[in-house]
Amino acid sequence: MEGARTPPNAVLERLYREGAVVHRDGKRRPLCPPGIPAARGEYLFDLVRDRRPTLTLEVGFAYGLSTLFIAEALRQNGSGHHVTIDPNERSRFDSLGLRHVDEAGLSSWVTFYEEPAELCLPRLVKEGTRIDIAFNDSGHLFDHVILEFVFLARLLRKGGVLVFDDAGLPAVERACGFIATNRRDFAEVLPSSSRSWRTTRGTGRITSRSDRAVRPGRTAGLGRATPR
Repeated sequence: MEGARTPPNAVLERLYREGAVVHRDGKRRPLCPPGIPAARGEYLFDLVRDRRPTLTLEVGFAYGLSTLFIAEALRQNGSGHHVTIDPNERSRFDSLGLRHVDEAGLSSWVTFYEEPAELCLPRLVKEGTRIDIAFNDSGHLFDHVILEFVFLARLLRKGGVLVFDDAGLPAVERACGFIATNRRDFAEVLPSSSRSWRTTRGTGRITSRSDRAVRPGRTAGLGRATPR
């Protein structure tokens, strides 16, 4: 964790110090990947602390690292709630993410849906759910990213923020480029503090629903020009 701050709770500190998790079969598996590096989690933590959202959402739960950063920020804010979606939490990750959230005392701040995002997100849209910050760290295929973006865009409030993880991977980068070119209601934006995000392995991309379009460039995100 060179260059990273001390994680904001004891569970995160232990997980990053150990760098691995132990499944019920007794086998040790690496924490990152699939988990996000600590510095990238710090960015999410700071984003939530700064923007003080009412509702946050992420696609892709795994060992719960990003959820721990986001939910801890909500707890320190004293308000808000987090929704996380992952169909593979029990089958692939041995429910360790849920265990870590419970161990950190953050379960009351989190709602978990164990189902595919392409089924869960449309239901949330139909229910009228509105979110302030979304983190997309799901399947890194072009069609996955675009499909999830379509629904996340409907869920996001005007002025909301959408963060894409692993935007340096070819399919994710292509999807982000497609969104930047074709969704003029979103504009690329640079996070106020991008040190931790840009110094980790891989890159992220930040999108935001804004009042006016910003011509996409070599920055870290996008913003919405008109409400939908």
